[in-house]
Amino acid sequence: MAICGRWYSGSSAQPTEALLDVSEDGHLQILAQANGRVLAEELAVTVAISSRLGNTARFVKFDSGAAFETRDNDQVDQMQRQWQGARKGLLHTLESHLGLVAVATVVVAVLVWGGAVWGVPAASNAIAHQLPQNSLDTVARETLAILDKTYFAPSELSEARRAELQAHFAPVLAEFPELPLKVTFRQGGDIGANAFALPDGTVIFTDEMVDLAQSDRELVAVLAHEIGHVALRHSMRAAISNATLGFIYVTVVGDSAALSDLLIGLPVALTTFSYSRDHETEADAFSAAYLDRAGIDRQRFIDLMQRLGESAACTRLIEQTETYDPQLLSDEERLQVCEELAEQHSDEHENKWLGYLSTHPELEERLEAFQTL
Repeated sequence: MAICGRWYSGSSAQPTEALLDVSEDGHLQILAQANGRVLAEELAVTVAISSRLGNTARFVKFDSGAAFETRDNDQVDQMQRQWQGARKGLLHTLESHLGLVAVATVVVAVLVWGGAVWGVPAASNAIAHQLPQNSLDTVARETLAILDKTYFAPSELSEARRAELQAHFAPVLAEFPELPLKVTFRQGGDIGANAFALPDGTVIFTDEMVDLAQSDRELVAVLAHEIGHVALRHSMRAAISNATLGFIYVTVVGDSAALSDLLIGLPVALTTFSYSRDHETEADAFSAAYLDRAGIDRQRFIDLMQRLGESAACTRLIEQTETYDPQLLSDEERLQVCEELAEQHSDEHENKWLGYLSTHPELEERLEAFQTL
């Protein structure tokens, strides 16, 4: 019996093309294919043979640490049966049994699904709450720098207006001395009316959001919501969850370059993450609890969010026409254009005037739930 393969001496990583030859009395030799030189000798009953797994290469291992590699699995099986009394290795038995393969596939799928749905979020929550403040500061600083470069512009609110808002916000911030909270303002640009919470405790209000509010108490309600995101570390939990799933994918695929891009791009990713429905519900509950303690009607939050939904839906209607630039229209012009478009496409846009905000769950359902949190 002669089996073709490659010989690894154990003293060098360079393989040698070789033949494994077994005589009738069970004497095993490794011969160099080039010149027939004997590279190793052993009894067939004493060598270790790796288990068969599909058509992957097998190894015949020697006590010296040397090994013979071959893909001629049938010949190796024959040698193993003849001299070692083995029929199939455990791995080959398992992977050849269709029923076991099917069961294993289902188990793996369930484990992966359960890990993604429960395991990764739970682990992300634990990790996010263990991160030191200097890590949060670094991520937030780089995220804000990217936002300032790509979306935001300096606030156009007057100093007096900003000071007035800070005075209204101060009692809210004082309610949470354990959090390094601060409020800042930016011109929203393409983002428009919105508010954001960065991991370090910075809450950003766009000028458009301030203009959209009809009372400062509405802005206080939104601030309480954003503080909920900070206290519960939602941005870092979302980032860690996405990074973990990405890391698992990269590990399976084996793309190390993608892994480095994944880690380096974390601040960039934070600028585009939207909170999950669960995170928004948690932040809503946090806000509702504060409003109740402060004696502020929950309707304040609902009113502003409905207005925000209308504004977002209006912008989408205008952008779909490709006729108007929402940034070049005044508030009155935007409202007039939206009303005209809504009438023209009443069937197409039915029940979508309050629509779906790009960074929030379905608005009407969310605000109904807010009343009962």
